[in-house]
Amino acid sequence: MFADVEGLEEEKIESEQKITPASFGGPAPTPAQIARLPKPKVHKNPKDIWDVDELDDDVTDDVDDGRERPRYEFLYRQAVGTEDAYLGMSGKDPSSTCCEEIILRVDLPGTASMAELELDVQATYIRLESPLYKLAMYLPHTVDSEKGQAKWDSKKEALSIIMPIIRKDLAEQFAEA
Repeated sequence: MFADVEGLEEEKIESEQKITPASFGGPAPTPAQIARLPKPKVHKNPKDIWDVDELDDDVTDDVDDGRERPRYEFLYRQAVGTEDAYLGMSGKDPSSTCCEEIILRVDLPGTASMAELELDVQATYIRLESPLYKLAMYLPHTVDSEKGQAKWDSKKEALSIIMPIIRKDLAEQFAEA
């Protein structure tokens, strides 16, 4: 009686070993067959503000090369006269929308002079490199890169980059869109 049960169990084990997940379906497709398959359709979300293809990204140096990212801060500056401070005649307010310049202050401890720095300012992007630090980022506003100034403070070991903000008229912004 036990011999019959053992024989059945051996047959079940042999039959189970023959059937694997790879046993189902046809043979695996060749690379040429895979290349001929249609590409999957990318469904776009109708609520997306922009498409990735629309972005103009000319930044090629945004690679981490082991250098430290320095501490930095953005400051805004506006030209305010007595008529603005006491009488409010020009309509300027303290918000950043009325500022004429943006200042990027970067702390670079261990940097001896401005000669060690490489600075590249574009209209919407800035890149600052030294032997110890690397800062590459987009700016919060479009700036006039030709009229900017950079000042080195050797006591604080900090670089201040002053960039005039380019403000477009509201009508111009809607005309471009």
